[in-house]
Amino acid sequence: MIKFGQVTAYDEKTGMATITYIRPEACARCGACGGLSQNGSIRLRADCAVGNWVKVVLPDSRFMTATLLAYIIPLIGFLAGLFAGSVLSGGSELWALGGSLLGLGLCLLGMKWNEKRIAGKPEWTPHVEQVYTERPDSLDAIGCSGME
Repeated sequence: MIKFGQVTAYDEKTGMATITYIRPEACARCGACGGLSQNGSIRLRADCAVGNWVKVVLPDSRFMTATLLAYIIPLIGFLAGLFAGSVLSGGSELWALGGSLLGLGLCLLGMKWNEKRIAGKPEWTPHVEQVYTERPDSLDAIGCSGME
């Protein structure tokens, strides 16, 4: 996944940059992140200045794995809990509901633990790959087609 954005704030003490970017059109219709705006921002460690344009990269394989963890794992926990609650109670809907909530909750706790485990690891963290003093004329040339 490649994002292209502009540095809107930079803290020289910590080396943290706030990068603002325009989300793709598909993001405006989704709203899953809760940010129903077309603009997004991210804070990353980078060597840049306010006003610079940057290319931010997260390897596609990691992006797909993160998506799988965020959506599929809770769904599996919910369905497994639903099935277990239903089978163990002899078909009671209340126990099935309780089992589904328990399964979902356990998966969310597991995801929170995993998030702490992988936080900060370079292979799981987006990073600034290139810094530009001016916006390039063509985003296609830097691998950001469709991200204007």
